[in-house]
Amino acid sequence: MRIRDVLAVLVGVVVVGAVGFAGWQFLGDSLDPAGGEADDPQEDAEETATAYLEAWDEGDLGAMRALVRDAPDDFEERHEQLIEALDPTSIDIEPGRLREPDEGRAVVPVTIGLELEELDEPVRWETELEVIRERSRWGVDWSLAALHPELRPSWGFATTSETLEREPVLAVDETPLAGGEAATLGFVPQFVEDADDVVEAFGEALPGSEDTAERQLSGDLNEDWFYPVVTVSRARADLAWRQLRRTPGIDPPRSDDRARVLLDAGFAEHVVGRVSVPTAEQLEEREELEPDDRIGQFGLEAVLEDQLVGSEVLRVGLRDLEADDDELAHTITEVQADPSEPVHTTLDVRVQRAIENTLGDLEDEAGAIVVVDGQDGAIRGSASRPLGGFNRAFSGMYPPGSTFKLVTAEAALEAGAELDDEVSCPAETTVGGLRVPNAGDRDLGTTTFDRAFAESCNTTFAQLGAELGAEALVEASERFGFDVDPLVPLTASGGSFPTPGDAAEEGAAAFGQARVEASPLHLASVAAAIVGGAWHQPYLLVDDGPAESRPLATGTPELLRELMLTAVEDGTGEAAAVDDEAIGGKTGTAQAGDVEHAWFIGTWESLGFAILVEEGGDGSEAAAPLAAELVTQLVELGEDGVDPAEPTEDEVDEEALQEAAEEAAEEAEVEVRDADEEEDTP
Repeated sequence: MRIRDVLAVLVGVVVVGAVGFAGWQFLGDSLDPAGGEADDPQEDAEETATAYLEAWDEGDLGAMRALVRDAPDDFEERHEQLIEALDPTSIDIEPGRLREPDEGRAVVPVTIGLELEELDEPVRWETELEVIRERSRWGVDWSLAALHPELRPSWGFATTSETLEREPVLAVDETPLAGGEAATLGFVPQFVEDADDVVEAFGEALPGSEDTAERQLSGDLNEDWFYPVVTVSRARADLAWRQLRRTPGIDPPRSDDRARVLLDAGFAEHVVGRVSVPTAEQLEEREELEPDDRIGQFGLEAVLEDQLVGSEVLRVGLRDLEADDDELAHTITEVQADPSEPVHTTLDVRVQRAIENTLGDLEDEAGAIVVVDGQDGAIRGSASRPLGGFNRAFSGMYPPGSTFKLVTAEAALEAGAELDDEVSCPAETTVGGLRVPNAGDRDLGTTTFDRAFAESCNTTFAQLGAELGAEALVEASERFGFDVDPLVPLTASGGSFPTPGDAAEEGAAAFGQARVEASPLHLASVAAAIVGGAWHQPYLLVDDGPAESRPLATGTPELLRELMLTAVEDGTGEAAAVDDEAIGGKTGTAQAGDVEHAWFIGTWESLGFAILVEEGGDGSEAAAPLAAELVTQLVELGEDGVDPAEPTEDEVDEEALQEAAEEAAEEAEVEVRDADEEEDTP
């Protein structure tokens, strides 16, 4: 039987016969079990306090009242309200050491503990019980403070619950990647002069939003309503407004407290994810969801939903029972059974911004860029295109092509090869019956090992792979982590290097073909290994790393760095060169069936990176220029006064914009409206 049920019975007894019950209780306490007279607890301060607290501990309100001097009429009601409001499964009353500050008055510290079903730990608070002596008898001098020191005449006990705001997803420097201030841009039909102009304006200022604008404009519209088109960060909205304001009908940005936005449009979207209202299927699958709830749909927002949201916060305290609201006037305790907390990623805002800006050059092509820290394997940036596609940077598996020559080179150097060794680079060769050509039928004849690497000679490395043998290639691939999954909470792939079955496969695998596969994430970690001399398992969450590491063969990292620098300075990677910057790299053109994927993996300062352009063809033409752009962006974003957290600003002719806005306003004969103007929203 719960405390409230026991109390109901006892209160009933008190109401029906409080005097008789109290008299019986007093009589019972005055006799010992043998029938003799016992000490009257009211003749001793400590015994009186103890008797009262024991009765309270047992929920015996009648016995409690009998020990109180001039108990108020609402004595039982006050105790009952505590039980009804908090509904404890048990109450524990713990007395402290009695003290007598004045003659005829004593005080007992009391700890009140309540077990609540919703909480793992009891709710506790400290108060004091006062007893006084009158005519040689002790009794409890009861007041509201005996229940709680902050209790007031119109107050009572209460609980409230609150769903906290979703915690942010943070970059390594604590910048919110998701969870900042949001603003919505849209239009009001009565001010629209040309619907096509509105669609075009949204497409130019916020690419991708034009489809929504067109769909909104094609429906039956209320002339006075505001129709939202896109919600972005406040910074991005303000920047876009500088372009959008010249188009009649488009409204100034409106703050949106409920929206969850990325740091910038599309910023690390595949990794961070998106939050939106549940789909019809999700509502059907998860009964606890409401149509206007916000849930993570993919990325970290979905995978770490429980961490970001946690459970409701339960507050136990006191509230004014005469007030119109349920707000607590005093909080006793606040507990979140499943605590929510931010997600701390290893992403670097500067690096991520550089990636996003670089991928803007892809236009309609599919691709990915990943940057990994060479010192510990932390993922500093990652993005894929198109945004509406899958996270190819993490989970796409592709033949690495000639980028794998770094691994083969490491195996050769470990076996004793030197950079100036003479090697053969014919336009075509046959290894184990497999015909191997060079791109563009390049024929270097007899050359040096470093030149064969810089010019990406397939024929040289195919022969080298067969000479090294399967075991040496497998061991080298393992040093570069080809059998280890990345430490990422999202769907992600590493590298796969199956043991070659014959000389032909050894030759093909040595330049990244046959059955060899890798994700852009893994190839970024391969490049990063050259920086620090050891391969580090790539990780995304700060608390997960550094993780596993594997040193490269002794003496090889320095030589590999030299090979990569040569490939950019005077080789197939020349398009990746940037003035005054030491960039190392390796191009790759990987055949996958009837298509060719373009690769470039490289190093700059302490970073390793991989760039993929799907079906891009030659890596030196499609991927290497993106490497130059990436490094250029990193340099520019590292300059003093540049804040990479701010949206990238295109050059805008402010004077022309102002003139256009004024002309449009004059033609429409409308007054400029307040951005905060309240209007109905459908």
